[in-house]
Amino acid sequence: MSEPGVVDPTTTWIEVVVLLSAAAHAALTGGPMDPEQHSLALGAQIVAAGALELLLLDVDGALEDVAAPAGATLVDLIRAARLAAGRHPVESLPAGASAVIVSLDTLVTEAEAVS
Repeated sequence: MSEPGVVDPTTTWIEVVVLLSAAAHAALTGGPMDPEQHSLALGAQIVAAGALELLLLDVDGALEDVAAPAGATLVDLIRAARLAAGRHPVESLPAGASAVIVSLDTLVTEAEAVS
């Protein structure tokens, strides 16, 4: 039985996917984009794809149940994804999550350099 208010690791991983996908999408819809923003958006999409690949097929519909914060910037969304990924020990996340988190850490470093 889960504790009230505690998000399970699978839902957290779904949140990571949603946040990174929103980051990639936000950069594309925000008007003219400089090369650094384009690179971050592409990186967010690549990491999101890697994270999504680790989810079981039966949770696909759950992606629609998690929303990214409205009005957040590309960098904010990338940071939020990393914070979400850190809520649980990597062992409780889907198998292969550690490699995605390493890529996410690299993306956060790049985002910090841009902001």
